[in-house]
Amino acid sequence: MDLGLAEEAAREGRAEIAEPVRGDGFVVTITSWSTGYHLALERLDAHGAKLLSVLPETEELPERALVWVPFSAVSKFVSLFEQFATEHTRGGKPKNETLVANIEELRLSMLQELWQEDEPFPNPEDSRWWEIWLVQLTKDQDPVRELRRVGEEFGWRVADDSLAFPYRDVTLVYASAVELRALLTTNAIPGELRKPGFAEELFGLDKVFQSELVADLVNRTEPAEAEAPAVCVLDCGVQADHPLLAKSFDNAYTALKGTSPAPAPGARHGTEMAGLALYGDLEPLVKGVGPVRLEHRLESVKILRGHHDDQTDPQFYGKVLADAAAHVEIGQTRQRVYSMAVTSGDPKGADGRPTSWSAAIDALAIGTDIVPSSKGIGLVGTPDRRAARLFFVSAGNITRDDWNVDHLTVSDTRRVNDPAQAWNALTVGAYTERVDPPAEASFAGYRAVAPFGELSPFSRTSVLWPKGRPIKPDIVMEGGNLLVAPSGDFDLHEVVEVVTTSGGPFSLLATANATSAATSQAARLGALVLRRYPSLTPQAVRGLLVHAAEWTSAMNSHFPSTRERSLKARRHALLKRYGWGAPTEQRVLTSAASDVTMIVEDEFRPFARSQSGGFSMRSMRLHTLPWPSDQLRELFGATVRMRVTLSYFIEPNPSNRGWQGKYAYASHGLRFDVIRPTENQAQFRERLSNEAEAEERAVRPKLSTDQRWFLGQARNSGSIHADIWEGSASELARCGVIAVYPVGGWWKQNNRRDRVDLPVCYTLLVSLYSEAPTDIYTPIATQIGIPVTIEN
Repeated sequence: MDLGLAEEAAREGRAEIAEPVRGDGFVVTITSWSTGYHLALERLDAHGAKLLSVLPETEELPERALVWVPFSAVSKFVSLFEQFATEHTRGGKPKNETLVANIEELRLSMLQELWQEDEPFPNPEDSRWWEIWLVQLTKDQDPVRELRRVGEEFGWRVADDSLAFPYRDVTLVYASAVELRALLTTNAIPGELRKPGFAEELFGLDKVFQSELVADLVNRTEPAEAEAPAVCVLDCGVQADHPLLAKSFDNAYTALKGTSPAPAPGARHGTEMAGLALYGDLEPLVKGVGPVRLEHRLESVKILRGHHDDQTDPQFYGKVLADAAAHVEIGQTRQRVYSMAVTSGDPKGADGRPTSWSAAIDALAIGTDIVPSSKGIGLVGTPDRRAARLFFVSAGNITRDDWNVDHLTVSDTRRVNDPAQAWNALTVGAYTERVDPPAEASFAGYRAVAPFGELSPFSRTSVLWPKGRPIKPDIVMEGGNLLVAPSGDFDLHEVVEVVTTSGGPFSLLATANATSAATSQAARLGALVLRRYPSLTPQAVRGLLVHAAEWTSAMNSHFPSTRERSLKARRHALLKRYGWGAPTEQRVLTSAASDVTMIVEDEFRPFARSQSGGFSMRSMRLHTLPWPSDQLRELFGATVRMRVTLSYFIEPNPSNRGWQGKYAYASHGLRFDVIRPTENQAQFRERLSNEAEAEERAVRPKLSTDQRWFLGQARNSGSIHADIWEGSASELARCGVIAVYPVGGWWKQNNRRDRVDLPVCYTLLVSLYSEAPTDIYTPIATQIGIPVTIEN
């Protein structure tokens, strides 16, 4: 340990710096004796020296401190060390022991030691933007001005703007790490180096050029009219004055007492999510030249104090959500969807059991008022279908500690986070089509962890959830990828993420990833559906997005190609990984002639009082399928596929004791099935009644399962059910009726008399697809399916 050697090396480096920008000191790294021993940090910040930053101890390394030492103070510090070695206090202890005793090493610092990010230090040869946190060395010094002097001397680009904090000034500089090393021998001393928050995929554009691109997009963008549907972003607040958001942003509220609707300093997540909810991926729009017509608007409610909020107990988030909905809906009649890219790290609910938070989402979704209680939440009144809401909720993310090249195994063993198990929510996981590493020499040998179209390395699943839990996620959207270096280290990079609006102080664009980004993009699709089909109910919008989702080739490669009954468990497990796949805007909003979709919104009263005073199943709904029988018979042996999706909302039972039973949590269940070629309607009705009774008693029905269904009985989890029937056209021609029928939940089991006459609403979506070159659209368009109520 020799401060004199460090000074000598620093003076040699200083001699290579031009006189106008030569520094008055140098930076040293001081390392403690061992783990468990701490440095006297306050004593290091004295005699003109400045404590720049502290690197906390790890399992491998002890605590380290970076200190700027003026040349004029070197002799003073040397004397402190000499006194420790030669002099003692009156108590007999070495002089300056508090300062010196725990120091093991003192050496000239390296620039890499200022890096504050979890990801590896960038390649030293690559020029890039850096977020640089400068130290004010003297009372009258302007560190940003000093940096600009240095930047002008070396030809670096320095951002026009800066941000001043009590002990740091923050700005951006474009240079390589090799070039930035010179800063340590100037008076523009960085205390920290960080990764800037804008999109490097946009070729490292400087702030001026980036601002020009954003301004051009703003000029090309026409916002939606004031009464258009909206995405309400439930997060840590949104920067409403962002130029890409301002003209589409209507209302901002907070559901947290003592806070403002605006995000706290450094809380960027909400603004990033708002950009994706409004535009989707901004990259093609920023690079484009044509007009952009927006179809919906934005709202925001702050439900978090920052990206992470440790002040609100997760069990009270139900109340926070209720307050959020109340704030935004009072006096408002517009249609909206709620986007919540927020989950809890609490292990409660990790096995799919409801929590007070997820139960609150279910209650708010079906239109039931809630109040907090010691057991979670309490329901107030009966569900009001006019107050139904659609929540988009993220499935939760794989954290850095669990990243692995075998990402599918990791995802299959990391369970969906609370409250994404909510039955009525549309839970969004992430997949990725971003597989190309940066085209830079420094990224030679890098590769993407997930192949094209595969589950994103960040996405959680419900594979390990037991039977009776909902299938989550429901769908997946683009969530970005992860790069792995030849060394095996993992790297987050903008080129494999999606571009959005920045909530940071220095740039207008940022990138986002994981299930947060996926959820916001899904919510955007939900708002577009409301704009295109304003009469659809919230459960219909949810059903349409699931119905329009498809598995990619990469996902499909995991599914068994045959339909044997023994393989249905494998298909069910894969469904709990991918949901029903990824919907696209085109598939959601349009229907090609070869893929005809029928959407039915209906309601009926499923239960009646029996003579004994209990409940019995009252009725089922039968819908005639408008398939052109003649055309189907002409196709004869050609294979056709019929996809069916049934979406409805349940009223939750928030009692802790009820969460253990398979049906006790849900107010009711609905099921669907298609009449078989050998059945008449009486036989069909009898079979469904037997199957409903068997399911309520948790008994497997003795009747044979139709193997033409992709999932069969496994589709009956949660409150959205989908399946694919595949068979010959001639068989389908004889399957012209589909039934929707009830199974009991807590309404029936608990003999709730206030629910006996309450109708249940549902949306049924049925699509027919054939590869045969036959027009089946025109004859279907001339038919109307008329539902028939069958009373028991």
